[in-house]
Amino acid sequence: MTATYSSLCLPGRPSVTGDEWQLSDDSGKPHLVKVTCAMHTNNGDTARAAALAGRGIVWQPTFLIGEDLREGRLVPLLPGYHLPDIDVLAVYPSRRHLSAKVRVMVDFLAHAFKGTPPWDRPSNKA
Repeated sequence: MTATYSSLCLPGRPSVTGDEWQLSDDSGKPHLVKVTCAMHTNNGDTARAAALAGRGIVWQPTFLIGEDLREGRLVPLLPGYHLPDIDVLAVYPSRRHLSAKVRVMVDFLAHAFKGTPPWDRPSNKA
């Protein structure tokens, strides 16, 4: 599969090597998509701005572009195909007695990011 649009590429992304993106279909089958990178950046906000300016397609997490999708400024492409999930990790020193502050923070993160991320949940705005 080859993309017909210029892509805005961020190096170092999981499942992104050079000018290839790995997608999965609804059955979980992986697909390697060759893209033509019109621009390389290591900044998600820069890639978002370029996409909003019509410079190409972009792979960005919904916490950066969710509002743009909801407002119709950006549109999802390739329905039925998904990018790999990105993990959120809490890194702390291994100790026999974990401080209460660290334990509370880890518990908060585990609860906040369980299931659908907060930025993808329906808003309560009227």
